[in-house]
Amino acid sequence: MAKERSKLQRRIDSLTRALFLDENGKPKSATFLYSFLLAILFGAIYAAAYLLLLDPLHNAFGQLPVFLQNVLQYLIPAVAGSVPCVLSIFLFRGENKRLVPNAYLWMAALLVLIMLATLLLIDWSDAATEYGLFWMILGLPVLVSAVVGGIPAFLLYRQELKRRKAAEERAKSRPSYYNT
Repeated sequence: MAKERSKLQRRIDSLTRALFLDENGKPKSATFLYSFLLAILFGAIYAAAYLLLLDPLHNAFGQLPVFLQNVLQYLIPAVAGSVPCVLSIFLFRGENKRLVPNAYLWMAALLVLIMLATLLLIDWSDAATEYGLFWMILGLPVLVSAVVGGIPAFLLYRQELKRRKAAEERAKSRPSYYNT
């Protein structure tokens, strides 16, 4: 006998079907789905970077003013996590290189969704403290990571598009054996 799915599981299933699958159960867009999954992978990489580097950074920069400590504790793990994420653009070929910038767009979209969900879930008797805690623990690290990694990813993809367009222009102007 099959176990009844909870209401939350049914809602998640309906949301994923609406976003990623058509009425026949096939993916609507492979790019859409793969960039979403890549964003989840990037989130795991950034989480690992923050978890591994926060204690050493706190010990190394403990004597600095608190504001400077916070800035360094957000920036250094974001840069460390961005290196493998942005360099993953070189693993893809052709049109698939757009997956990396699209994954950063997904990260920004997921941050907005998490912010809205947090607004619905916080205790409004002390909203400033709870929402501030959300921003310190999750909001700012995701935002800084999306900006620090997203900008280079978009620039690399734009450079790839320019290089591809220039190669097409050279190919059009080059005489071909078959056109004679």
